[in-house]
Amino acid sequence: MINELIPPDQLGPLVQRRLLQLNEALAQLKKTQKNQPAGHLRIAQKGGSHNYFYHYTSPDDFNGKYIPKKQIYLAKALAQKDYNLKLIKQLEKEIFALKKYLIQSKDGMAIQTLYDALCPARQSLITAATLTDEQYLSQWKNITWQGFPFSPEAPQYDTANGEKVRSKSEVIIADTLARHGIAYRYEFPLRLRQTKSSSESITIYPDFLCLNLRTRREFYWEHFGLMDDPEYSTKSARKLRHYAENNIFLGRNLIITMETQEEPLNIKIIEKKILEFLK
Repeated sequence: MINELIPPDQLGPLVQRRLLQLNEALAQLKKTQKNQPAGHLRIAQKGGSHNYFYHYTSPDDFNGKYIPKKQIYLAKALAQKDYNLKLIKQLEKEIFALKKYLIQSKDGMAIQTLYDALCPARQSLITAATLTDEQYLSQWKNITWQGFPFSPEAPQYDTANGEKVRSKSEVIIADTLARHGIAYRYEFPLRLRQTKSSSESITIYPDFLCLNLRTRREFYWEHFGLMDDPEYSTKSARKLRHYAENNIFLGRNLIITMETQEEPLNIKIIEKKILEFLK
């Protein structure tokens, strides 16, 4: 268990991107509003199902002038204008709030800066709410586990980090992870409920448990290497079902690669998945 009270702030960059989107939309809306017709739209219902549109230009004459069906374009323009006016006010409120957040949080770095500003002697006496990447990685790597044992007759392959793995493809994945600086654990045991309705559990050994250090998120990585074997592919589908029943989903916290004799493992695909999920 890693002792980190608050993970690193991920909102700062998201808020900045959101601010950019909102400001661009606000500028476009204000420009569009200049070309809208004067006045506003009033809608009246008669008979419970028929809508009648009216154009009013003065608060003193709220009833306005009836808009016939042939001038529906005017009703649409007025409705859009009224909506845009409300939208502009909402955007301005959100922009103000997001700017205030960035100021108060120092672009999301205030908590980390609070620790960094302490002298080394004081830092050594406390546990920071948000660990530095080095501190977090050290704790993550110090966790020990027992993987699934190798049978004497089973083939073994060495990775660049000196681990024993079960296939050449696993060597490729492990070495690519290491080359990109991604921390991982080979065959870290995972307990799963057999079904949602059952309290019984099983222990499986995913090929890799990988750490996205920036977000502190962990991803299981399974490689299915014999997908042209019907029995193997059936077992693989069953394993993916077990994952899904335990809230481990592809693209959320699960990465998979697969191969057949005609479609071998592609290093470029491995690197794309690393960049997508683990960087």
